[in-house]
Amino acid sequence: MHIGVLEDDLDQQAFIEACLTTAGHQVSLFARSSELRRATKEQTFDFFIIDWRLPDSCGMDVVSHLRQHEGWRGPILFITASQGEDEIVKALELGADDFLAKPLRPKEFIARVSALGRRSGYVTPHPAATCPESFKLHTEEHYISVAGNAVGLTEREYRLAALFFSKIGELITRAHLLELVWGIKGDVSTRTVDTHVSRLRRKLELDGRHGLRLRSVYQSGYRMDTCQTTNAEQVAN
Repeated sequence: MHIGVLEDDLDQQAFIEACLTTAGHQVSLFARSSELRRATKEQTFDFFIIDWRLPDSCGMDVVSHLRQHEGWRGPILFITASQGEDEIVKALELGADDFLAKPLRPKEFIARVSALGRRSGYVTPHPAATCPESFKLHTEEHYISVAGNAVGLTEREYRLAALFFSKIGELITRAHLLELVWGIKGDVSTRTVDTHVSRLRRKLELDGRHGLRLRSVYQSGYRMDTCQTTNAEQVAN
């Protein structure tokens, strides 16, 4: 995941960065809330870790701004030196998904990050066991190669593809896709999902020619299936 960390203490920054990079995450560090807000307009993030006390703002205000004004639906882990119940409750009410008190313990810290990531649908794909060799997921750069050719994907398309590749042979409902990839729950139109899946199928040639077919399951959702490799002429017919 690409994780934005808002923490002004340089020692804490270094500690958090070391923990996250060791766990395989990409990290961007910010000491001021203004820096993070500017970065959200220029970069795509999967996860935020936000400290309570900052030189130019309060971490709770940052959480509230992300949720209410920027429509951020991804996970937010709030960290604080205070263990007071009122502060913890306020942070959660404003939109934080979880909190940790300082000093951070490395194993627990990474476990909390991983748990929030899983809950929000961020998966680490392991396609080698079941996925044909024609497909290669570049997890750090967030793109996929098909038959040796790099295919450019939007961040959401990559997350959608990574989810399908991690669950080959499993039915994934449209509602589940909306929740995991878009962060939307409830009775929401699934037309957006269908449009993205159709575009992804075309971009990655998931029509059987490379050994994978992304199928639509009537009134349910989608399933990625392995199949015998077909050539372009057979697909066209």
